[in-house]
Amino acid sequence: MSFLRTEYIKHHKIKVVLYAIVFALVIGLVIYFSESLKAIFTSSDAIREWVLSYGVFAPLALFLLQVGQVIIAPLNNFLINFAGGYIFGPYMGFLYNYFGWITGAIIVFWLCRIFGRKFVGVFISQEKLEGFDEIMEKGVGIIFLLFILPVAPDDLLVYVVGLSKTIKFRTFLWIILVGKIPGKLATSFLGAGVADHSNMSIIMYALFIIISVIVFWKKPELWRIGKKKHNS
Repeated sequence: MSFLRTEYIKHHKIKVVLYAIVFALVIGLVIYFSESLKAIFTSSDAIREWVLSYGVFAPLALFLLQVGQVIIAPLNNFLINFAGGYIFGPYMGFLYNYFGWITGAIIVFWLCRIFGRKFVGVFISQEKLEGFDEIMEKGVGIIFLLFILPVAPDDLLVYVVGLSKTIKFRTFLWIILVGKIPGKLATSFLGAGVADHSNMSIIMYALFIIISVIVFWKKPELWRIGKKKHNS
């Protein structure tokens, strides 16, 4: 990491101190809240109860929960998306889920760029991380599809892309801004549909899954990545 070199530290003391404070703060918050977050993510009912316990601040609680779960990867993203739709309806649930996840992904991206693999090692084992290194060789198109598809570990992908030197931030930004819309929208509709007993919302989610399966079938390199990672 270039900012740890002696000459860099001499000329950028304030910047280095700020980086260190941010790093320490993130690690401290993760350690302090990790067990609580894991308990919350055991079921959609647990998430719903936790979010609603904040009353008028429930939307903010859902938003921050999305931010936190991206940083503390891997946690169950489906459950929080589902709960968001169940609590707030398909559209507002989607907005809270979507922008919360996007915010968390941007934070993780820059933390990875600043602090490198040592920072990532706090959240993800090196063995698991190495299993994703080959993804960067597949190109932006495959990475974009992996962010869209529901079975791909998108939270882990954020860390991998953040560590990559080949993908610029603006490319990463458009990938997640566009790529996360279908999944977040479909799952939010599913949660709202279960709450309202709406078959249409469930059908919409089923169509999203069917289309995703077709994409996997047409793009064998996607499931080969998943198979290799699983076998490792």
